[in-house]
Amino acid sequence: MNRSRSFNRFHRYLARQKRHGLKAVLPQSNSLEKTINSGVNQRRDKLDHLSDQAILMELLEGQA
Repeated sequence: MNRSRSFNRFHRYLARQKRHGLKAVLPQSNSLEKTINSGVNQRRDKLDHLSDQAILMELLEGQA
């Protein structure tokens, strides 16, 4: 039991070191995330605009 506990702790420690090392080496990942999210936000805004237009057209058709 103690052996597996120390084994798990050691591997969690190694994983933490690896994560911190990768974060230090890849500072551009934050800018990449912003680039990806901006594309998603633009598409979402366009879809919202198109759905607003569709609702407006339906309202205008209902009045005529």
